[in-house]
Amino acid sequence: MSPAPPITAVLFDFGHTLVDFQRTQEALHAAYQQIRDRIEAVAFMEVPEILDLVERVAGGVDRLVEQSYREGRLEEVNQAALLREALAGIGFDLPDDVIDHIVVLDHSAYSNSITVESEVASTLQSLKAEGYRTGLVSNLTLRADLMRADLQRWGLLDHLDATVFSSEVGVRKPDPRIFKEALARVGAEPGETVFVGDRLYDDVSGAQAVGMRGVLTRQFRREEDPAYRPDAVIEHLKELPVVLKALATAP
Repeated sequence: MSPAPPITAVLFDFGHTLVDFQRTQEALHAAYQQIRDRIEAVAFMEVPEILDLVERVAGGVDRLVEQSYREGRLEEVNQAALLREALAGIGFDLPDDVIDHIVVLDHSAYSNSITVESEVASTLQSLKAEGYRTGLVSNLTLRADLMRADLQRWGLLDHLDATVFSSEVGVRKPDPRIFKEALARVGAEPGETVFVGDRLYDDVSGAQAVGMRGVLTRQFRREEDPAYRPDAVIEHLKELPVVLKALATAP
């Protein structure tokens, strides 16, 4: 059997792959205090208290997003439209500029909740130094420009040749189109690319379906399903350089 093609590129999922993606209650309440103040400045009616606003707006948006995943939808939802709908549902029909500002404030609840392990940045840096092209492919309703600003602030963006978010391309993994867009942006062929992610269906199987090799990471969460066969499994991102060398020599 002939050896597999050389590996020239590595694509990564974001949440639970590069970072432990979550939103703390403290950051959420801080963001929604600012959102409440913004609404109060333009609306001539009483604005709900923070906890009520969080439940009815942030909670409402979260439930709609979760529902779309349960239904298996591959089309990404529009975060601004969901926030507009949730706010209209409690009586606030707000202009576009206010909605845009609320999107930014809502985003801050995520970006202020996330910390990046130093070993993540150092691993990406070492992969770049070894000549790999690197990219990010993430299912996120959050705005792509805000995510790239976060990646820059966290010291990750300079170690990535391309970033692709479902919020900008309109489809989620495992839709082949988002993987192909990422491959085009990093300038790599599927057979020479490895995808690293924490989800067997969206990440590993989705990447394998377009011809990439799929590596499952268990650093932040664990999935087990014998129906899926990742090409390798790692417990921490720092193991990846060694795994890539092994995959490159595997038949």
